[in-house]
Formats: sequence, structure tokens, C-alpha cells
Amino acid sequence: MQKKILFFLLIFILALTANAAAVRELNGDNLDLEQTEAGQVFKATGNVELIYDELRITAEDEGIYRRYNGEIEFRNNVKLFYRDFEAEAVELTGNLETQVFQLIKEAEVRGENSMLQADQIDIYQAEDRIEVKGNAYLEYNNFWAEADQITYNLNSEIITLEGNVQGERNGESFSSQSAEVNQQTEEVKLRGRATLRFSEEEAAAETNSETVEE
Repeated sequence: MQKKILFFLLIFILALTANAAAVRELNGDNLDLEQTEAGQVFKATGNVELIYDELRITAEDEGIYRRYNGEIEFRNNVKLFYRDFEAEAVELTGNLETQVFQLIKEAEVRGENSMLQADQIDIYQAEDRIEVKGNAYLEYNNFWAEADQITYNLNSEIITLEGNVQGERNGESFSSQSAEVNQQTEEVKLRGRATLRFSEEEAAAETNSETVEE
């Protein structure tokens, strides 16, 4: 049995180091290796860490990697690090081959000047896209908004909000059925029964200006 475990461990190590340019490893206080009918399953418990190319995932309790199909599961205080983004949630599921990951329960993704929160956040690594679902919330510079769903396209730097959108920018509140934030131009577009409520300070300033002109 011991030789069998060592044999599987050797196969795993060789597979992870086959590509010299890639860093791929699974760490934990305990590591169980299982050979199922479907293929190899690796289960780490206690202070779990997975490094897979540019992706890094940590968890307090458990991390499972099904090597035969690329599926992963992480539980309790999960954190994900990718590019300039840091994310956290209670649980994470996903697939290393398709590069799709789901942050589940109290999910949050933080960027250099933005933050996303929701019941679930899906990260499409290969497509550079983040989808935020269920009590979706966005903070970006001087802008915050809530919506049914938020889609963040990292390449185009366009953030799209859909369904029951409401929020605030520079003290002015707004509501609409959809909205688009262009991070490059700092432009915000509201669509579908859009309403903008001007701040009291601006209204007071306009009133004072009219009084002076008279």
C-alpha cells in the first residue's frame, strides 16, 4: 500500500513539473491520494493551497482536485488570487481545464479601484470575464450600484449592470433597468426608464446662481 501511494505521488509530481514554465502544486497539512475508477483524486485538508500557473487558491478546511477531469472544490474561508484581483468566499468550485470558477456564499472580488460582491461570482479566466449574480453590488471609484446581475469584461474594461439598477455617483442617485460603466472613459450610460436625481448641494448652487443673476 505504501509503495502504491508513493507511486501515485510520483506520477502527480511528474505531471505537475512536466512543463518547466508552469508552477503547479497542491499543499495542505494532510494530503490524501486516491485512485478511483474514473482517475486520480487528490484531497488536501488544513491550510490548503493550490498553485496552478498564474492562479493561486487557499482555504482553511479542504481542497479537492480531480485530476482526471480538472474539477476542484475548496471549502471555508476560500481566497483566490489572479492577476491584480483578489477574491474570497465561503466555498469555491470550478474546473482547471475549462478555467471557470464559482465563488459561492459571501463572494467578493477586489481590484485596484473596484469591488464586486454577490451571493455568487463566476470567473471565466480564459475569457477575462467576471459574472456577478444574486444581490450584485459594485463599487468603482466614486460610483456604487446594485443590480440583479453584473458583468465585468476585463479586456474592454466595460462593466454592465442588468435588472433593477440603482446607485449613486458623485452624490447623485440614479435608477434604471440597465447601465454600462466604461472604465477607460469614465462614462456611465443608463438605459430603460432611467432616472437621475441631482444632489441637494448642486441644486442649492444653481438657486444661488439664479439669485445673483437677478
